[in-house]
Amino acid sequence: MYQLRICTNEEMRHLDKTAETEMGIGPVLLMENAGRAASEIIVREYPNAGIRDEILVFAGKGNNAGDAFVVARQLLGLGRKVRVFHLVKGTDYKGATAENFKILQKMKAKLSYIVEAQEIEAFLAQAPSFELAIDGIIGTGLKGDLEGHFYDVVEMVNRHFEHIVSLDIPTGVSGDSGQVQGIAIEASMTISFGFPRLGHFLPPGANYRGKLVNVDISLPHRFSVEGDKFLLQAKTVARKILRRDRYAHKNTFGHVLLVGGSTGRTGAIAMATSAALRTGAGLATAATWSDSTGNLLTQLPVEAMTLSIPENEKNYDRYAEQLKQFSAVVMGPGMGNRPESKRLVELLLSYYQGPIVLDADALNLISEHNLHSLCQNRRAPTVLTPHPGEMARLLNWKKEDVVNDPIGALKKAVDLTHSVVLLKGAATLLLSPDEVMYLNHFPNSGMATAGSGDVLAGMIGGLLAQGIPGFDAAQVGVYLHSLAGARAAKRVSPRGMMATDIIKQIPGAYLELHKKYGEEEEPRMAKLL
Repeated sequence: MYQLRICTNEEMRHLDKTAETEMGIGPVLLMENAGRAASEIIVREYPNAGIRDEILVFAGKGNNAGDAFVVARQLLGLGRKVRVFHLVKGTDYKGATAENFKILQKMKAKLSYIVEAQEIEAFLAQAPSFELAIDGIIGTGLKGDLEGHFYDVVEMVNRHFEHIVSLDIPTGVSGDSGQVQGIAIEASMTISFGFPRLGHFLPPGANYRGKLVNVDISLPHRFSVEGDKFLLQAKTVARKILRRDRYAHKNTFGHVLLVGGSTGRTGAIAMATSAALRTGAGLATAATWSDSTGNLLTQLPVEAMTLSIPENEKNYDRYAEQLKQFSAVVMGPGMGNRPESKRLVELLLSYYQGPIVLDADALNLISEHNLHSLCQNRRAPTVLTPHPGEMARLLNWKKEDVVNDPIGALKKAVDLTHSVVLLKGAATLLLSPDEVMYLNHFPNSGMATAGSGDVLAGMIGGLLAQGIPGFDAAQVGVYLHSLAGARAAKRVSPRGMMATDIIKQIPGAYLELHKKYGEEEEPRMAKLL
């Protein structure tokens, strides 16, 4: 099965080194392959660039500069006009980068050493307009914020050029976290080499990369399957959905219990219940406090059942036996934080032997009362669905620490709970207890609306009820949720979306996903993401 691996900066450096030491695929060859593939894509995407006016190539430090020099040479070989501005002295380049710089010198290419950005400003002021700039200033090797003339050149390139192609990653974007390091190139297209980095998909850096194309640079195929981080894709997800038995009955597809809702917040559990049914659960029961049952009944689909939870019950343990009838449980949406809530969380985590999804207030109760070990001791799958704020409370971290180190946060949460954990966001990250990670990149501003997370929790619960394993159910739920959201955005616009619009599009998302199941794979050489 084709999967697109995602790497950290250090992992990509290790793969490059392994290719050199074990297979003899050295930096010169990798750089040549990267530059050749990039130049072909540039000519395809910008067919008029370099014919009448020059393509301006900006080269900075390290291998990123070397990639830029190869691109310049390849474009010259294709008959395009090219001018290279290098921000480092030619004598300071090392290794493969130095070799490719010397080749350009011998070709008598137009090379200009830049000490201050004003030199480029003066050149642009005297020259006609230019269609395209190539960013090879600093790639994934950037450490710390951009400073000096590197900062000034990035600012100048953003101001003067509408079309910018970044090589490997936009200068200024962290390949590991997606954070912008002072300033970043605002690329219209980014060509990544070998395997894309996390920073290509994580905000805010993902906003700077434009269209992303990943190219093969002749690394061994085994590298693509040996990783532990992958992009969540339609075909991968579709194959995890269990086939439906046409002769089945409602109990075949499971009975999901959804616990939550409170005064003024019954809509959360109502949406989760509707989503569970739309995702394919055979039966769904919504349980809320007795003082909220009346409101909930007016919001539930007629197909759903209800349970009333007494507020002052001192011994909830007597309900433990009744839990056996349910195939999966979702707990937390709109539940509130009252003393009885803590006892319910403890009951479910201690006595229920099936899969559980913990969302919203259930996560906050675990954080507040330090109940992580109850998750850790469960044998059945447990799925946690925090957003960054909830994740910060779960770990006792600051929210900005979660944002700056999402992978570290995920690993810590998995270690504390032995659960499947997904960190919700424009790029949602999912990590299993055996530390395999998937990244779902499906940005859609319409999903940033009240109740979107409740819908996702219900969808995952509905999938678990149908017998899909925990980590698979989380993957399918996240991707299907995004696909339904994309369909809703097309119909009502992202600005006008509500969470209930996502629920309405779940059936159509299923149909679209099944349609994609039989499609051919994208070519390995260049994959549009």
